[in-house]
Amino acid sequence: MTRRTTTRLTAALAAVAALGLALTACSSGGSESGASNELGTVSAGTLRIGTTGDTKPYAYTEDGELQGFDVEMAKEVAKRLGLKTEFVTQEFSALLPAVANGQLDMAAASISDTEEREKTVDFSDHYFIGYISVLAADGSGITDDESSLDGKRLGIVQGTIQDSYAQENFTGAELVRFPDNNSAVAALGSGTIDAHFLDFPVAEEYAAASNGSQTIAINVAVPEFPVGFPIAKGNDALKTAVDGAVADIVADGTWLEIDQKFFPDQPVPDEFQPSE
Repeated sequence: MTRRTTTRLTAALAAVAALGLALTACSSGGSESGASNELGTVSAGTLRIGTTGDTKPYAYTEDGELQGFDVEMAKEVAKRLGLKTEFVTQEFSALLPAVANGQLDMAAASISDTEEREKTVDFSDHYFIGYISVLAADGSGITDDESSLDGKRLGIVQGTIQDSYAQENFTGAELVRFPDNNSAVAALGSGTIDAHFLDFPVAEEYAAASNGSQTIAINVAVPEFPVGFPIAKGNDALKTAVDGAVADIVADGTWLEIDQKFFPDQPVPDEFQPSE
């Protein structure tokens, strides 16, 4: 076979392969670009991530830029998977439904892994354990005794772990639900509610900004509610890939760097210490 014949044969085979790929892309409907999408993301080559925009230091907007611990963790995961990131900010209660129905690939908003939530989504391996806190108005009479919440109006963000915890443990309080922390803290400032129940680092931020009008009265450790990335059920390829990325991020010390940037005073559990 001559070199010219070999060249023509190679070109013909390449053309057939290209045609096959084009036909596959047209028939699958799964990728807008027709690019390989082994991880089953909404758009090939991109990780679409749902988050909140008002939960500093987890996920928040500052100077027009989305920042926070969960945001940086999600970016690092995407980087290690060779994917671009597309963040979509929503109310917290809308995140899990959006993941479950395929509008998002995953969510990153300090979302605790619970049995109830696992009925609708899968969770990646855990990447955070924290505290939840009651932020009380000065003069509310709320102390570190949980019974002091009896008869008080307690704000919670709908669908959060605080919502579930308060229903089970703060039975004497009147629970008032809000779509986000900002609206709840605004109600706290206006006297519409007596306290707000939220994540400890976020409560610290609001307390520091209140000039003494709001203080953290109660802290609750929640190791039984570790945080993971929710992923749609059935997308085992993406879950396995994210799990691997999280393990590598912890092992090589990147997790610790991100954690110390946002939680410099919070203890680091043994499971998140570097192993390399």
